[in-house]
Amino acid sequence: MNQDNFSERLTDLPQPLPSFPDADGSAGAVVDGDAPQPLPSFPDVDGSGGAVYPDNNRPLPLPIFPSPVPPVSQPSYQPSSKICRVRFFHAAVQAGPINISVGSQRVASNLSFGNFSPYFCYSEGFRSISLINARTGRTVLLRKTVAFHAGDTLTFAVVNNASSGALELVTINDASCSGQLGGFACIRMANLLLGDTALDLLLPDGRTLFSDVRYKEATLSRRLRPGSYSFLLANTPSRIEPRIVDVELDDSSYHISERYLPGYGELDPLLSLSMQVRRGVMYTLYVIGQANIGEIQVVIAEN
Repeated sequence: MNQDNFSERLTDLPQPLPSFPDADGSAGAVVDGDAPQPLPSFPDVDGSGGAVYPDNNRPLPLPIFPSPVPPVSQPSYQPSSKICRVRFFHAAVQAGPINISVGSQRVASNLSFGNFSPYFCYSEGFRSISLINARTGRTVLLRKTVAFHAGDTLTFAVVNNASSGALELVTINDASCSGQLGGFACIRMANLLLGDTALDLLLPDGRTLFSDVRYKEATLSRRLRPGSYSFLLANTPSRIEPRIVDVELDDSSYHISERYLPGYGELDPLLSLSMQVRRGVMYTLYVIGQANIGEIQVVIAEN
């Protein structure tokens, strides 16, 4: 073969280029033949890889990345229990002193006629109320289950049934009327006078504050200015009308003279009372006793 021709053909073949690292050292590793080359070891990004050991075999600390902090569940503030305030009033003229329990808790011992127990606080729910003869300590006079509602302030009045004389509980809501008082006080009346009678509460000038208040009934509150007041308690002059009867206007004119009051004639009140009224206070006039024997009194409670 001609040597010149061989040299020309050899120059037409691609020749391998020499491998040199880049001047800035950024070139990859030089592969020597087909032998696999070990790859550099780096810790994983999330810190889960193993430590890198340099030539001196000392472990290097892994980089620490802040882990996400799980949210801490903080319970919102809730009262441990929903509260109902309760007290008892002994208005049963035909019963002696009594002991009162709510559930297993004794709330009144030897409570006598015309007296109150303190207020007690209970969580919302149903409670069993027991009335026991204080003289024997054993005779159960009444046992009743009552619902207590959160936010309520109640007086349970112990009264006699008008027919049988057995004990009953009358619930009277003691919700304050302070939100509508301003510079006033307020007054209401509860008729717990045993007997088939209706009562009126009057001012000495003949104005009627409450009319036709029947047994075991409590009125709504009325505002009155602070000061000194006198009140008259009287039987409702007309017979008790059914509640469904319509109210008709009476255009007659009356003139008050001495003890004569319109609709009452010469008034013979059941009793009279005086009280000093302070602003911001709710007054409840509890009328108790027994009408047919003339034992009548008024107990004034302040809330």
